[in-house]
Amino acid sequence: MNRYRRFFLPFALLLPLIGLGLIWLQTERESHEGSEWDVPIEGYDPRDLLRGHYVQFRYDWPFVAEDDIPTWSGAQTGLCISGKAPRITYVEIVPRPGSGAPSARVCDATARVNPWSEEGDDGLVRDRIYMPQETARTYAAKLGNPKLQAIVRIRINNSGFITPLSLRFQPRTGTNRHQEEAE
Repeated sequence: MNRYRRFFLPFALLLPLIGLGLIWLQTERESHEGSEWDVPIEGYDPRDLLRGHYVQFRYDWPFVAEDDIPTWSGAQTGLCISGKAPRITYVEIVPRPGSGAPSARVCDATARVNPWSEEGDDGLVRDRIYMPQETARTYAAKLGNPKLQAIVRIRINNSGFITPLSLRFQPRTGTNRHQEEAE
């Protein structure tokens, strides 16, 4: 019995490590699947000293009013995104696949509320992206500049969950929905 114990003990200790490694590999692979899209954002909170440096924002989805966006994880709807990634040409609220309701539109990506996100049930309305401490002042200055439009690059994975990836700025144009409403 001693000989068997010495032989199988290393395998018994390595088995959980191998299992964790396989789970990590699968999670890493899934995190890079999906499509990337550029979404304008508004309503910035450039940082919170108690939680670290990040930009908290609201998505400014084109063609959709914020009040119409589903804000709870049990919602049987999602956002149908059409276009050639990363450029969005149209967004509309549609029944989530598998909800039993028919959808007339073919979506290039469908976003839905991620119940595990930091933003909870508001994941389609607001989100946050973390930034290095060295860039916090630069981002804060750019976010406060009314001549610049902040654009967040997001990844929508195969489950429909959104992950913010990066933040960039571009000059505001006359096609901005909020500029047109103000005029």
